[in-house]
Amino acid sequence: MDASTYTLPRIHALLFAAAVLALAAAGIVYPPYSIAVVLAVVLGMFLLFSRPDLAFGLFFAIETLFSEDVLLTTEKLEVTIYRVNLPMIGMNAFELAFVFLILAALIQRQGRIAGTRLDFSVMFFGLAALIGYLTCIRLYGDPLRLFEPRRMLHFFLSYFLAVNLIRTKSSLQAFLSLFFFAVILKSLEGGYLYLLGEGLEIKWRIRAIFTGWEDSLTFVTYLLFLGVIVVGKYDFPFKRIYLIFSPVVFYTFLFSYKRAYYVAMAVGLLLLLGMQGWKAKMRMAAWLLLCGVLMAGLITVMGQWQAIGMRFESILNPTKESSANYRLIEWQNAYISIKRNPIFGIGLGGVMPMEIFLSRTNLLGVHNTYLWAAVKMGILGFFSYVLLHIAFLRRLMRQNGALHDLYLQAVSKGIACSFAAFAAAEMFAPMFAQMRTAAWLGVMMGIGMTLPVMDCKREMANDQIASKSPSTRLP
Repeated sequence: MDASTYTLPRIHALLFAAAVLALAAAGIVYPPYSIAVVLAVVLGMFLLFSRPDLAFGLFFAIETLFSEDVLLTTEKLEVTIYRVNLPMIGMNAFELAFVFLILAALIQRQGRIAGTRLDFSVMFFGLAALIGYLTCIRLYGDPLRLFEPRRMLHFFLSYFLAVNLIRTKSSLQAFLSLFFFAVILKSLEGGYLYLLGEGLEIKWRIRAIFTGWEDSLTFVTYLLFLGVIVVGKYDFPFKRIYLIFSPVVFYTFLFSYKRAYYVAMAVGLLLLLGMQGWKAKMRMAAWLLLCGVLMAGLITVMGQWQAIGMRFESILNPTKESSANYRLIEWQNAYISIKRNPIFGIGLGGVMPMEIFLSRTNLLGVHNTYLWAAVKMGILGFFSYVLLHIAFLRRLMRQNGALHDLYLQAVSKGIACSFAAFAAAEMFAPMFAQMRTAAWLGVMMGIGMTLPVMDCKREMANDQIASKSPSTRLP
């Protein structure tokens, strides 16, 4: 099937539109109403069509549409559906959806679990996480410190679902289409609210929207995928629609709170530039120049130059009260903690204070995922996590030139650039303590490792066709 001619079946498009309306209604109410909507959409999709791959795509799109903001005045998380357990169940709505999707995946695959070449690295990191949890029980004697283990589990479950459900090109196209449409809808919502004067007032007396790390990550993923498609001249489902809405996504990303993703975006673009030939490099430079001119015009029309300038000023010239200086204090504290607990760390458990040796220590841990892993899980956790990154990126870079299908090539390069941006952003945030970043990592890693399987199936189909009619090949 040619990527340029692929469209979602009409019934799926109608169902997605209905889901969006339901989520829009859920956005203006509070739990348990929003929980009921999420369950109805996800489970309804699965029960009606018995297509767990599409249900998983819709589930991830729903996750993308939800936001969990930080109240900057109190530095406490709002109570959202991620923190509200369902009565008598002990897990929230999204975790319950995970259970149903895993059962569906096992039924569909008749109990056969698919493996990948990344399994050793994933299991090594899983072993480190398990030892970290046991260390927490040993040190604190409380097995119910589950905040961090639950977030960690989201990564492994998402990886399992992506590897076992997204195994065909059509499933991949449907999944990414649902995800990117959700990003567009979220950016439209953010842009609309921002123009109305909504948002949180941050420390420089300017407003920001979508303060969660996961929200900025989805915008960066969208923009980097689009960059791969445009620079590489790939055919891609709904390519024109993505281009039309790209200014809105970029505008929303620009005025989201997490300024670290400016750096992450630059890292992703540098990797994309490095993967191109000279002609493509020149084309990319021209596109970036055009985008810069268009964005400058948009910022001028909206009168937002002061807000943008203050954001960059806070990065380039941090003060003693800035977030950058706060992170330096946390990193020093993390270093002291690692020296005192080098092997197993202080334990992977709930939201607990890291050992406070310096002032102003964040009770959520340390704003650096690599240091966070070392503090919580010791040397074993740190090296297993770094190994996982290196192994995955190495696999992606190797397969980029080996994939025959152009659509799969584009997806592989898009994941590589997005993963590089994520790895850069991890320098400034404890990603596994966030709400959806762990799930995003599991999904992207899972999809990245199944691309060769999809490409192999395509080549096998071509071989079968060629044996009957040598002049006929799939595009």
